[in-house]
Amino acid sequence: MKKKIQRSVLAISIMALVLAAVSLPVHAQPTVNTRTDKSAYAPGDSGTLTISIINTIGSPLLIRNITIYYPWAGYDTNGKWFTANYTYPVSPPVALAIKGTNNYSYTTPSFNIPSWWGGSSTQQFPCPRSTSTKFGLYSACILLGSNSTRSYDGFHFGVPMAQAFYNPSTLSAIQEWVPVATLIVLVIATAILAMVMLRLGNLSKKS
Repeated sequence: MKKKIQRSVLAISIMALVLAAVSLPVHAQPTVNTRTDKSAYAPGDSGTLTISIINTIGSPLLIRNITIYYPWAGYDTNGKWFTANYTYPVSPPVALAIKGTNNYSYTTPSFNIPSWWGGSSTQQFPCPRSTSTKFGLYSACILLGSNSTRSYDGFHFGVPMAQAFYNPSTLSAIQEWVPVATLIVLVIATAILAMVMLRLGNLSKKS
């Protein structure tokens, strides 16, 4: 009997936890899109990033500031944080009406990609969905300061990097011409050798 009661209490507790988790309010976020001014970059390049913010949260949205942590943000070889985060205040704050009836676009000043950074398929530092820490260990992350000044919405983004590649058609053309060029050189060398031998034969007859 005692075991049955314990099992019932445990089942009720689990049920209560599940219901509480389901009923927790979900933090609504606007939609944030990014676009770079180039399709791909090389290490050492510079460029700009355009951020478009659309109000899709179902209530008015007030944009106060935008903080960007570029993908190369992280620790350097000396163990010091490489500064790659910039905060752009929106002054005066921009108010967006409900449900995407208008949006706000911001183009950043020119960013510079470090010569040592060639892109990475993994995110070194995560970008939180929501955080109260504006300045933290983030990379490839946009933190949007909106209605609440105590929390920031996080959005992951990337900067496309050009990958090194070879041209197969050029390589095959070189491979085709190498035997031809070798044959030509051999023919010329044989002709020169024949002329030299003929000349030496003529000199021997005269002597």
